[in-house]
Amino acid sequence: MNDRRNERGAAMLIALAVMMMISLLGISAVQMSSTDMAISENFQQDTRSFYLAEAGVEHAYGIIRDTSTWRTGLSNVAFAGGQYNVTVIDKTVQASLGDTLVLRSIATRSGAQTGVEVKLAPARPFRWAAFADDHMDLLGGTYTDSYDSDSGSYAATKRLTDGDVGSNGYVDINGDAEINGDAGSASAGELSIDGSAYVGGDTTTTAPMQVFDPVSVADINYAKANNSAPAGLSGSYNYNSGSKALRVNPGNTLTLADGIYYFSSMDIQGNIVIASGATAKIYIDGNITMNSQARVNITGKPIQCQIYSRGAEIRINGGAEVSSVVYAPDTEIRLIGGSDLYGAYVGNVAQDNGGSNFHYDRSLRDWELKKHYAKVAWREI
Repeated sequence: MNDRRNERGAAMLIALAVMMMISLLGISAVQMSSTDMAISENFQQDTRSFYLAEAGVEHAYGIIRDTSTWRTGLSNVAFAGGQYNVTVIDKTVQASLGDTLVLRSIATRSGAQTGVEVKLAPARPFRWAAFADDHMDLLGGTYTDSYDSDSGSYAATKRLTDGDVGSNGYVDINGDAEINGDAGSASAGELSIDGSAYVGGDTTTTAPMQVFDPVSVADINYAKANNSAPAGLSGSYNYNSGSKALRVNPGNTLTLADGIYYFSSMDIQGNIVIASGATAKIYIDGNITMNSQARVNITGKPIQCQIYSRGAEIRINGGAEVSSVVYAPDTEIRLIGGSDLYGAYVGNVAQDNGGSNFHYDRSLRDWELKKHYAKVAWREI
């Protein structure tokens, strides 16, 4: 009897021990689950605060793109269940920054805090003789070199260097094209140099991707509202005050005074001269055609004739001579035959059917476009 009682007592102790172990395991599982949930919640809040910080940067960047001198910053901006604060740091705060800016965004959400810093540098789009956002085709006879309009004439300052060409996409250089400069693409394997084509500088398919803001509707509307035409036009030309279309016939000469101009289209078969000491900023949302007899600003510096296009095409026919800067990141620039182009050109697609000469103006390398800033570095803080 005592043995049986002892066995029953031992069994009860074992059962109690097992139950205690199960209870401890259950409590531990509940605690682990609560910890995992807390970790998951913290991770979610950290992630959300990170995106809030990013939103703060984008908010501030948008203001700076519209007002380049803005340095006020943003305080306690409520957004998506949290808030962000953005500080704009420039050379007055940190002398080593020079002409760059730092946007520092700190965001909080449900106790989580995250910071992001973005460095902005002035956009300098004219660092190439020709750049195409989408792709570039340079066929037989294309030629590039460089000169410096700030130091003298083309003949006096010409160099067989710095006539660089590039694209974010495909670059095809073939035939007997002669590129006296670098050739690069931001797309791996998308640079082709065929036939007897020559590239005197470096070649790469790992160039940094370039971002060009388009000529916006707001830019066009501003030009319309502040149009110097027809008051700033003189000479022999045809200008339609209703449609804003401009045509210069062969043998005729149009002179542009200093100012901002809007044209719905341009058909240039004669000469355009920029008045002495003046700068003409031309905005257009239609097509530009320059035929073989066109002579545009050939006695002036390229910077004096600035063309900003959001139209479909700029067509320059063989024999034309043009001294200008062209900023048209949504536009196809098509060259037909042997034209001489002085300055720098940015387009969406650049096609030279052969024989055109790009003479890059080295003085444009550090020229800033409307004090526009581009993102050049990022880090989480």
